[in-house]
This record gives sequence, C-alpha cells and structure tokens, in this order.
Amino acid sequence: MFVISKLAGAVLMPLSLLVLAGIAGLVLLFTRYGRWGRGVLIVTVAALYLASWEPTASRLLAPLEQRYPALLDPAGIAEGEEAPVTDIVVLGHGHRLDPQLPVTAQANADGVTRVLEGVRLQRHFPQSTLWLTGGAVRGDTPNSAVLHRLMGEVGLDAGAVERLAEPRNTAEEARAMAERLGDEAGSIILVTEASHMPRAMGLFRGQGLKPIPAPTRHRVREREPGAEAHPGHGLRPSVHALHMTERAFHEYLGIAWGRIRGEIRAAER
Repeated sequence: MFVISKLAGAVLMPLSLLVLAGIAGLVLLFTRYGRWGRGVLIVTVAALYLASWEPTASRLLAPLEQRYPALLDPAGIAEGEEAPVTDIVVLGHGHRLDPQLPVTAQANADGVTRVLEGVRLQRHFPQSTLWLTGGAVRGDTPNSAVLHRLMGEVGLDAGAVERLAEPRNTAEEARAMAERLGDEAGSIILVTEASHMPRAMGLFRGQGLKPIPAPTRHRVREREPGAEAHPGHGLRPSVHALHMTERAFHEYLGIAWGRIRGEIRAAER
C-alpha cells in the first residue's frame, strides 16, 4: 500500500498530468483527430502557465498554510495548556546521501527548516524531549539519523533527543508516536511545514493525540513593508510557483486519501 500510494501520488501531480496530456495531444495531431490534438495542446499550455503562475499557486496553497498560525510565542501558548510541554515532534522530510557533500546538503532543505524550528522550541521548553521521526524510504539510512547527525555537526543539541527510525510517512509517524507516548504524555508540539500541517494534525488526532501545531517553512508570505514588487514578477511563470502548486495538490490528495482510509475524520479542519 505504501508503494502504491507513492506511485499514485507521483502520477496525479500537476506536472505529470500535464506532460501526459501534452503527449496525448501530440499523438492526436498525427491522427484523424488532429483538431482534438491541437485543442488538448492549447489547454495543456494554458494549464501549465496557470500552475506556474504565483497568484494561482498562492491561492491553492494559502488555505493550507494559514489554517494554523505560527507558534511565535511558545510560552504564551503553553500557559493555556492543561499539562506542561513534554514532547516536541519533528516530522521527517527525506534526504539523499552523497559522501562528497556536507550533511547540510544531504538533508532536504525542508527537513533542515523543521529541525531548526524544533530546536528553537525546545530552547523554550528545556525539559521537553525532541523527537526526530523518519525512516529509510530510499536506501538503508533513516531520515531521523541524518537529521540527528546534522544537529550534532552544527551544535544544535538543545536537550534530550529521541529518534524513530521506522516510520516512512506521516500516517506511520502518527501511529508510532501514539504508541510511544501513550496516555502519559503531557502537551505535545508538532513541527512540520505549514502546508503539511493540516494533514499531519488530522492524522495525529486520528490516533488520539492532541498536539499543538507549530508550522514552519511557509511559502505564501507577505511582502516586506516598503518593498516593491519585481517588474514583471506578477506575470511570469516560475518553477517556484509550480512547486507551490504541486505542494498544494500533494497535500489535498493526502488529506483525501487519509479520509478514505479512515485515518482522518471527515470533520477535521
């Protein structure tokens, strides 16, 4: 099921669908349905432009990223909780090992950002345990081991650290944390990307946990006060915007899949 979900997710991404549509249009051009082929190609190019246009990407991603506010005042949030913060869970985000590169380049940039946020929060709650989750999806080295090595090499050790080396996706991470923490856990802070947080919260709540969301790595951001827009920026397509669109599709599909499997309640925000 894990492999099937990954393959289905890859095929259903906007760029994959647009490439397939473009190939289909080209094939149709050389048949008696050439008129249909031209129409398919026109629609494909238009859709690719919209998917790569930042206003479109931002509108798709913003509802996910803005669902939970950033945890700017950890002490203030914790005061409203019934139990003290005992655990900070940082979800994994993959890596690619290359011995010719430093560990800062081997870990995915999003994963590095998550770890930095986790360490920042643990320094507000020095008695808490920082959990690094993430198993080995490609190769034999768990993602949690790579992130732990990164912390050691740059001196980010802020307190107690535990690793979960088996979970390969967010659903498995939620189940593993529920098994490890059980009913004895205090307040839990969950760290992941802002766009991923709604799905992660749904999966963790589906396991009976009630984490405090601490989203990071926001892609939809306000312009700096006084900063002017780059000329032509609002019209040109970009790889960055296309990646934002793909992130949005990935998360919406993940939420739908979680609901179909009963891991996320339909009423989950």
